[in-house]
Amino acid sequence: MKNQEINCCICLCVYNNERGLPAVLNNANSLTSIFNKIKILVFYDHSHDNSLQILNVYNSKYNNMEIFINEKKISNSSVVNIAYARNGLLQMIRDKYSNCNYDYFMMMDSNEYSCVGELNIKVLREVLERNDWDAVSFDREAGYYDYWALSYDPLIYSFFHFDNEYNYNYLLEIMVKDFQKRFEEFKLSNPDELFPVYSAFNGCALYRCSKFLNCSYSSDINQKLFPEETLRKNEELFNSKISNRLTDDCEHRKFHLDAISKNQAKIMINPKSLFKKVENPPTGLRGPC
Repeated sequence: MKNQEINCCICLCVYNNERGLPAVLNNANSLTSIFNKIKILVFYDHSHDNSLQILNVYNSKYNNMEIFINEKKISNSSVVNIAYARNGLLQMIRDKYSNCNYDYFMMMDSNEYSCVGELNIKVLREVLERNDWDAVSFDREAGYYDYWALSYDPLIYSFFHFDNEYNYNYLLEIMVKDFQKRFEEFKLSNPDELFPVYSAFNGCALYRCSKFLNCSYSSDINQKLFPEETLRKNEELFNSKISNRLTDDCEHRKFHLDAISKNQAKIMINPKSLFKKVENPPTGLRGPC
């Protein structure tokens, strides 16, 4: 694999992440066994713990990290802030690495559960040997959890953004049952294939720069990016109309739909797990507040 000269930027948003950060950095650094070069890009928001010290200690040892320290308070909304941070990471790639043979970038969450289990290099190596994806995320041994970032046919819209949004747990339950059934059936009938979606993250995803660097993250909803027929089917399955609220969506959804619209990007889930088992948070833990 290494003789193909493939390089990757590893992108981390860091805010009060001292519990998960050491294991995440260890996993990021282990990618040197696959990529010829890695560069760890960090968008750091001022934290109340030792996150920055952990980053600096790591970089003094390996010297393969660039840290951007954010001095701006953007919003009281966590999803607005993380969209801003992810866009900042994309800009770092555009400014310094897009012309340096960095063909891929990986978004990794820095919390204490998403990317802290030992990384399965074999799974990632297999993914890099196939060409039927432009973005690929992964299942988890502890079970899938990131349903807010997930969009597939027919459930493409956020379960927080329907008329009965204050009963979103009911809609989430419908989605979990529907996806688990479809995903398990797919794995049984297509054990070596990737599951096509409109959007997915699940804590970690790998992207081809050529398909995503002209896109952006946003928590605002652009309904023009959604296929009308799929929206209609989503409403039917939820037995509810889409609400008029166009803010506070998961930032990943707009990013992926943007790449589909602009670049016909193929968004996939690998049914194999990238990380060894670490217990997930409660399903649907992350939300718009």
